[in-house]
Amino acid sequence: MLDKAYWKDISKKIIATGKELGFNDVGISDTVINQNQGLYKEWIDAKNHGAMSYLEDHQDIKFDPENILASTKSIISVRLDYLPLNENLIDLINQKDKAYIARYALGRDYHKTLKKKLNHFGSLIESIITESDFDFKYRAITDSAPSPEIEIATQAGLGWRGKNTLLLNKNNGSWFFLGELYTNAPLVFNQTSSTNHCGSCSACIDICPTQAIEKPYYLNASKCISYWTIEHKGTIPTSFRKKIGNRIYGCDDCQIICPWNKFAKKSTEIDFFVRHKLNNISLMDCFLMDNHRFNDHFNGSAIRRIGYEKWISNVAIALGNAGHDQKIIDALIKRSEDPSNLIKEHVLWAISEQEAKK
Repeated sequence: MLDKAYWKDISKKIIATGKELGFNDVGISDTVINQNQGLYKEWIDAKNHGAMSYLEDHQDIKFDPENILASTKSIISVRLDYLPLNENLIDLINQKDKAYIARYALGRDYHKTLKKKLNHFGSLIESIITESDFDFKYRAITDSAPSPEIEIATQAGLGWRGKNTLLLNKNNGSWFFLGELYTNAPLVFNQTSSTNHCGSCSACIDICPTQAIEKPYYLNASKCISYWTIEHKGTIPTSFRKKIGNRIYGCDDCQIICPWNKFAKKSTEIDFFVRHKLNNISLMDCFLMDNHRFNDHFNGSAIRRIGYEKWISNVAIALGNAGHDQKIIDALIKRSEDPSNLIKEHVLWAISEQEAKK
């Protein structure tokens, strides 16, 4: 019988191994998830998840680790920084001829990078657990299952849930990905959850372009620009179009303004380095991409999953929000009879917005 002292030693070795592997932080959580299931159901019932039906369909699975991995005894939480550059992002958002792309999507798709690293981590843990009679099992999670990653990371000591609903870390801000290894090993948990350090700050709430953070710790995803430019499949309502500005894929405003992000570290993960100069690309360059170039540019990128049609329709809205430019109008007119109704509607709106600025 393996005693607690053995698993305490193994837990220390696991945390050290994870950091050696390149994770920026590693912690271990209990399997009792401290999240109010009733409040989550209320959030779903209020339709705050928009058209993301998978959140509703899988809400019962989310709160029981046994649904992720049978006989789960502990959950390893990891943090991996992704900010590729130190930039003046507010300045970029204010450059209306430039495209703003969420910083997490400037490099390769994090799902693949993080999942690969987590599975490697799992195999290393197998070698650390030297007892031949213990049948170690694990499952790596990177948004691939309904795992309450913020609560797990909090319980593992990696940070606290901020008012923008993201995990915040006192020494590293929030520009990072989270992943989990659900395991059947009785590892020694972090003894205390992280303390909340948001205080009276309301910067993230105040800056949100669409007031999607309706109150502290409560995000109405159906108002969020990230939802409209990534998850939503149809036309974007006119009430949101001007507020989108030049944000063509996601939104980072609530992270950019967060005081704790002055401590954020630049990522050393090569997969997250900027590809195709996407950190400083013009809206016109984005709009003039054909389908072939789009697929080539975004091969292996999270952006590719929204598809070419949505990409062009998003960029069209941003062009409508740009300063008046006859070249923009001419480019838009060329696609005003596009066979895609989605593109056509957004293009026609953009033309009217541009012409109104003459």
